[in-house]
Amino acid sequence: MRFSRVSTCILALWAGTALADPSPKQAAACVAALHARAEPMAKRMREGDAEAEVQLLPVVTASFAFVGSVYKQGVRGPEADALLKAAEKAQSTVSPDDLARAQDACQAQGQQLLTQANYFERQFVSRAARQRIDKLRGSS
Repeated sequence: MRFSRVSTCILALWAGTALADPSPKQAAACVAALHARAEPMAKRMREGDAEAEVQLLPVVTASFAFVGSVYKQGVRGPEADALLKAAEKAQSTVSPDDLARAQDACQAQGQQLLTQANYFERQFVSRAARQRIDKLRGSS
C-alpha cells in the first residue's frame, strides 16, 4: 500500500512538471536544440527537397511554441537573446546522441505546448512558423 502512495505522488509530481510551462532557460535550451535539428532540413529544402519542408514545419512550429511560452512569461529582446546564446553555447558540449534525445523531447514538449494553447495562440504560432519556413526557403 505504501508503494502505491509513493508511486501516485511521483506520478502527480511528474505530470505537473510535464504540463507546466517551461522556464525561460529550459525553453531557450529547446529552441537551440530544435534550431540545430532544423538547419539541415532547411538546407535540403533550399536545395529543392520537397520532403524536407514537410519534416521542417513541425520542428519550427514546436520551436515557436517555446518562444510563445517565454513571451507570455514576459521575457523579450536582449534577455531572450542572451538566454538563447547561452543555450547554444551549452549545447556545443553535448554529445550527438544526447542532443538527439533532447531534440526529440523538446519537439514533443513543443507540440504539447501548442496543444494546450488557446485558439489565438495556436494561430499565432502556426503563422510565425509558416513565415519562418517561407524566409528559410528564400535565404541561402
